[in-house]
Amino acid sequence: MKTKTDYKNYFKNVFVPVLVYGAFTGLLVGTIVFFFKWVAEWLTEKSTEIYRAAQANPWIAVGVVAGAVALAFAAYGLQRWAPETKGGGIPRAEGVLRGILPFRWFRTGVAVLVNSWISFFAGLPLGSEGPSVLLGTAIGGGTCKLPLSHDSWNRYIMTGGASAGFAVATGAPVTGLLFALEEAHKRFTPMIFLMAMSSVLFGVTASNLWTMLLGHNPAPLFDVAKYMGEFSMKDIWIPLLLGVAVAVVACGYNLFVFVIGKLYDTKLKRIPQWVKLAVVFALTAVIGLITVGGFNGTDALFGGGGLIVKLADYERFSWAVIFALFLIRFLTIAFSTSSGATGGVFIPMLSIGALLGALLGKLFIAMGMSQDLYGTVVMLSMSAFMGAATRAPLTALVFMVECTWSFSNLFYVGITVFVSYLICELVKVEPLYDVLLERMTEQQNHGKKHEIMEMKYVVVQGAFAVGKSIRDVLWPANTKVRQIEAGNVSRMDDDGEKKIYVGDVVTLITQTYDEQATRRELDDILGKQPSAAEAVQDDERSDSPAEETKKLP
Repeated sequence: MKTKTDYKNYFKNVFVPVLVYGAFTGLLVGTIVFFFKWVAEWLTEKSTEIYRAAQANPWIAVGVVAGAVALAFAAYGLQRWAPETKGGGIPRAEGVLRGILPFRWFRTGVAVLVNSWISFFAGLPLGSEGPSVLLGTAIGGGTCKLPLSHDSWNRYIMTGGASAGFAVATGAPVTGLLFALEEAHKRFTPMIFLMAMSSVLFGVTASNLWTMLLGHNPAPLFDVAKYMGEFSMKDIWIPLLLGVAVAVVACGYNLFVFVIGKLYDTKLKRIPQWVKLAVVFALTAVIGLITVGGFNGTDALFGGGGLIVKLADYERFSWAVIFALFLIRFLTIAFSTSSGATGGVFIPMLSIGALLGALLGKLFIAMGMSQDLYGTVVMLSMSAFMGAATRAPLTALVFMVECTWSFSNLFYVGITVFVSYLICELVKVEPLYDVLLERMTEQQNHGKKHEIMEMKYVVVQGAFAVGKSIRDVLWPANTKVRQIEAGNVSRMDDDGEKKIYVGDVVTLITQTYDEQATRRELDDILGKQPSAAEAVQDDERSDSPAEETKKLP
């Protein structure tokens, strides 16, 4: 049974920091990401107008290509100043939240804001959701610098910022919460849940208030309800076949991204970064200028949110146009991300799934499916592709409901997501964001040697970890708790959560490229250990062991 002291410590060390820092971070993220998206949408509209004008005027077309190359040089200059903005925002944010990648919050926040706008104005097939997550992480990093914030709270607060950024960018608060648990940290803990929940609630509230103040009408991310029919049990063969097809393409896409990344890091390593960006920006401009029959190059550009809504309409595109868009986006999204261009792959990835669903929907209609179910197949394929490619099935399931405001086909969404997820798990293809994060980590640690060490820490009075369970502590990257020896042998946890208390001796195994940085993190979590002279005196006065460290082969 918990004592009054337990509740007092919980209120002081968990409830207040979660509420105060989560709320403040959420309000900032909700406001900044709202206006970031508003500018991004405006730039996309203006870019579309320019491309369509250039399609009918060769002189404007030449200017568009030249302008795209100029934008590439501007993006390169910002990346020189803030290399953290290269590639997708979500894998970068995940690396920061897990303690794998370093982070400069102010520089990254400013650069990702401006560089993303450059990518959107150029028409690159990248979305605003990934940059919004990285922007939220950066804002959380700034919040961490406020007075009274303990350094050990940094990654929790940044997690709240990242979750709020995702929720505001997509209009999907529950998905934003699940992002922190299922995707960012891949585990459920009360501390992460509370911080993410606090930030998401206040972030979405701030965004909704700005929406009302500016006279905008709330709407789902994909307004496709009029195109969606309802499945029945006689149609169950459709989600089953759809799940298999999506799994094959999702696994193929992840492998393709991995191969392209390796190609850039090996065969194309000597090519300067500005050349890689210039080629991608120029190629994007050329694609945007093409108009052949029912194909319009602007449909192959940008994040793909508008394209997904168009695809839900059966009459909108022919087989040939859908197939052309599928091939182009399949290739250009992978090349754009691997080149280091700033932008997200979340909505672009969904657009690939939607294009696949549109192709399969037309095939299923030829096999006897009702045309009324075509839009539903598109959305099911989109959701399943996300769940299979990122290996986050629960997030995919909930996101489908939140982005369409429709619950009617939830059972069949679950079947499609389950089948596609299961097949990708069986063949052991790495999740998309893990592939991208692994590439970023390899680039960061290239040429460095890691050490594997065993460390023993005695938990100090007032340390961050006191009273918290092992699962609630965000330990340094690649660190495992090997053993806890209770300082008070008469104490046991009734709930079996292995909580940490003053005087406990914690044995950890860690793999690190920077021993001093890892020690600083552990000092923040478990308390600064006494110096060698103090340790000798402590050993003479008590049986408590001093800190011990040994390197393992």
